[in-house]
Amino acid sequence: LGASVGVMGVVAALITGIGLYVVAEYDHQIERLDQASKRALYGESLNRHVTAVVMEARGVYAAPNTEKAKQFAEGILTQLDEVDSVIEKWRPLVEPQDLAAFNAMADKAATFRTFRAETARLGRDVDPAQANAQGNTDENRANRKAFQADIDAIVATDLEDYQNIQLELVGFENTMRTLLLAVAGLGILLGTGAAVYIGTSQLGRPVTRLTAAMRSLSEGDFETEVPGADRADEIGEMAQAVQVVKDNGIKMASMTAQEQAAALKAAARTKTMEVFQAEFDEVVEAAMAGD
Repeated sequence: LGASVGVMGVVAALITGIGLYVVAEYDHQIERLDQASKRALYGESLNRHVTAVVMEARGVYAAPNTEKAKQFAEGILTQLDEVDSVIEKWRPLVEPQDLAAFNAMADKAATFRTFRAETARLGRDVDPAQANAQGNTDENRANRKAFQADIDAIVATDLEDYQNIQLELVGFENTMRTLLLAVAGLGILLGTGAAVYIGTSQLGRPVTRLTAAMRSLSEGDFETEVPGADRADEIGEMAQAVQVVKDNGIKMASMTAQEQAAALKAAARTKTMEVFQAEFDEVVEAAMAGD
């Protein structure tokens, strides 16, 4: 019985261990998924701020004077600060294998900031026309498009990572579900098998054989072999007790009628002496107590 419970205990511990591993690994994968989604979100946000800088710069180009250009210039600087903020929040989430591409993009962001900050300064403090001449060029537009293309490439990588992690999660869930079902099924089979084996081979059959031997002995068949006397468990103790009954029965059977009567008389005398001794002890104790 202890072995049967032990088997089920091992299976329960194994299932618990697998469950704890699943929770830990699932949390890890969810964290990776969350980071990938945040990286993609930061990339899209960065693109939006870069586009906002371009729109503000167009306002500077079209302004008739520095006073009118001032609000657009301030808008450029505000959006450039947002670009730096996004990159700062994005950097800690970048995977090691993607860090080189990210750093290259960040370098272009720094160059973009320097160039566009100068556009804002010219429009606000000098002349919008000079800002237009400085910033509204094909070369600048090409540089900005290359910068945004780098951002798009990194975002595409992050989205691909996100999709791959999703697929890994689905595969992990299926694998763990199969593993848990297999372990639970195996545990049930082992527990049931152990219970059946113990119930039949170790308990049911020995007790049945011992019961049959006791019945035969009670009928006077002292040739009956007592099974299980060599066992070291409770059934073995029962069998040993039955063996004593058998041995006594054999001794009694080998005696003559006169010897049996003498043996019974001796046994009765012994019993009488035991009773007398007990009563005598009671009397002595009562006398000592003053009765």
